Amino acid sequence: MNKRIWEKFCITDKKYTKPFNKFGTELTTTDPMYQIRKMTYQFGPVGEGWTYDVKYTYTEKNVFAELKIGWREDTNKDFNWYGPISAVNPLYNSKGTLDDEAPKKATTDALTKAMSHLGMSADIFLGKFDGNKYVETKTKENDI
Repeated sequence: MNKRIWEKFCITDKKYTKPFNKFGTELTTTDPMYQIRKMTYQFGPVGEGWTYDVKYTYTEKNVFAELKIGWREDTNKDFNWYGPISAVNPLYNSKGTLDDEAPKKATTDALTKAMSHLGMSADIFLGKFDGNKYVETKTKENDI
């Protein structure tokens, strides 16, 4: 009962992942729309079965997104809320021009972090994609 949501979200379909390098380390990330789709399958449309509230703070160089996520398993009940979770993104790209998608990027990062606390893509965050054996096994089982 305590893991009912976690168990629905913890395994990630490999076709919605991609490798990225951070500080010289190969890591795996997952497509945010895949995660949003999983939330929708579990709870219903955004705004009805799940939602989020985001507040932005701007500095000279960065935008901060502070996000709370809400979900409910019964649309006749109030949302369960978790957060806030924060993320930051630079307002300017490497060329020094304004990145007009900076708030969206910060929101997506905060949303992914918030969903991870519900178990979303836990296998990635637990490092199971770092070795091929787990991914090969799950692919053969057709679980991801």
